[in-house]
Amino acid sequence: MTDPVYDPIAAFAATLAGHGVTDVVISPGSRSTPLAVAFHARPDLRTTIHLDERSAGFFAVGQARATGRPSVLICTSGSAAANYLPAVVEANHAGLPLIVCTADRPPELRDWGAGQTIDQVGIYGRNTRWFADLPVPSDWSEAAASIAAMRAIEMATAPRRGPVHLNWPLREPLEPAGPVPVPDAIAPRPNRHADFRLAEDPLGDLPQLEKGVIIVGPDVAPSIAEQHKISDWILRFAESVAWPVFAEPITQLRRGHRYGEEYVMNAVDHLCKHATVDSLRPDVVVRLGASPTTKPVREWLERVQPEHVVLIDHEQRWHDASFTATEHHSVPPVTALGRARRLGNGVRNRSEWLDAWWNLDDKASTVVDCIVAAGPRLSARVTREFVDALPDEAVVMTSNSMPVRDLDSFLANGGPNTTFVGNRGASGIDGIISTGLGLAASQDGPVVVYTGDLALLHDLTGLASAARLGLHLTIVCIDNDGGGIFSLLPIAHGDRGIDFETLFRTPHGIDLSGLDGFAGIRASVLGEDVDIGEAVRAAIASTAAGVDLLIVPVDRDADVAQRRSITAAVGEALSR
Repeated sequence: MTDPVYDPIAAFAATLAGHGVTDVVISPGSRSTPLAVAFHARPDLRTTIHLDERSAGFFAVGQARATGRPSVLICTSGSAAANYLPAVVEANHAGLPLIVCTADRPPELRDWGAGQTIDQVGIYGRNTRWFADLPVPSDWSEAAASIAAMRAIEMATAPRRGPVHLNWPLREPLEPAGPVPVPDAIAPRPNRHADFRLAEDPLGDLPQLEKGVIIVGPDVAPSIAEQHKISDWILRFAESVAWPVFAEPITQLRRGHRYGEEYVMNAVDHLCKHATVDSLRPDVVVRLGASPTTKPVREWLERVQPEHVVLIDHEQRWHDASFTATEHHSVPPVTALGRARRLGNGVRNRSEWLDAWWNLDDKASTVVDCIVAAGPRLSARVTREFVDALPDEAVVMTSNSMPVRDLDSFLANGGPNTTFVGNRGASGIDGIISTGLGLAASQDGPVVVYTGDLALLHDLTGLASAARLGLHLTIVCIDNDGGGIFSLLPIAHGDRGIDFETLFRTPHGIDLSGLDGFAGIRASVLGEDVDIGEAVRAAIASTAAGVDLLIVPVDRDADVAQRRSITAAVGEALSR
């Protein structure tokens, strides 16, 4: 028996499955019935149900980060599709593959006041790699649907990875005419494109120069496994040319390596705040990945203006808001570094240039260590204590705002093979918990979310989803009752007649421990007398579905004061 609606959709799903797609995230709705039913019927696709489309989108972002494969999003028509936008924006800027399938009214019902109908054509604007307003399935063939799936896969996973949006107009009746068709997975066709090989080395003779720096930003690769692979190449290259590496934890370069870790600077965030390091002007800088989270690194690069700034940008994102790049190469990092390493191999593994950076890095690290160890339990100590308690192979989903910066500023290099990830594409605080759940659903080790109180409150829907989805998440939440990062901005200083507390710091006054017992959440407040490491280890060891929420109160004013004292002390040490 044929079904003119379900057969093309089933062919589309079969093609995605045959091309390696494994995950589908569905939010309930009526108009999307054919999509939801056809995809859920396939045993080779893992379906997750998310009640809220915004959280669903970030859950898929977490899956894509963990696997490097596109996750499929399915929702009904109307504002449901609009709620995917924040996750689509993040996937666009982070280069993460998504295939977004939004149900819609058929053309004859659009713009006539039909319920739950908005203009969904191109709703995500320039944030997608490909958009198509598809035909009504009954007007389409299975072969055409299969080709559309192939194109969606190719566009989402091409060198410039990102989200694809397919808008599905669906007519009633929406129910299948009989048994739901489940055709065999449709395997990829042979690739007839010639295998491209780079004709020349993108770095040329630059590895021969002694004064070089490697700057690695977030999202240098689309999946965790590929990030670890590229980090190994970066360290081997650094060894071959004796150049220091500036990298934050979410690049996978700060922990878990058996070799080359000494080339990664430990305190670059603190060093680059001071003009003392401007005397160490490199002749060449090689940049990989997106723009560094660390603002002082970007500002240092703008100040010293090296003669050669080579941007290795395989996905052609052109992340160069400082406009310092002198060369741009759209080649894979492994290709560029592999060729350069062969040229530079044996040139040096030690130099006066590298010794100078090591010396300054050691001075700054010593100052930071002393102040953090002797001071009260503020963000810096919390960051160190909870990460040091993590087992090997743990994954830390890091919120934007302060947590991602605190990891960079205060986490000492070395230690277990911890993986750090963050949504640095659009750098928002939305969907942090849901992204963590997507990671937890896609890998075996423990997942810990490191967040602030505002980002936690921003994703309460995701927080409430863990138990229902049968997932476990540990959350370490710094609670400073508002937006602590704003206290570090110029607007916080001086008397400008501005109500800073109301407009920027936004204290919410919510007792987060009140979440205990809600939707599988086990919340506890870690006072000064509680060992953070023990609490984290106990939470990770839990096998119960739901969330272990560890709330760490931090005094906002004391936290700001400690950060300023560290900056001043590092500056004094460097001047000596």
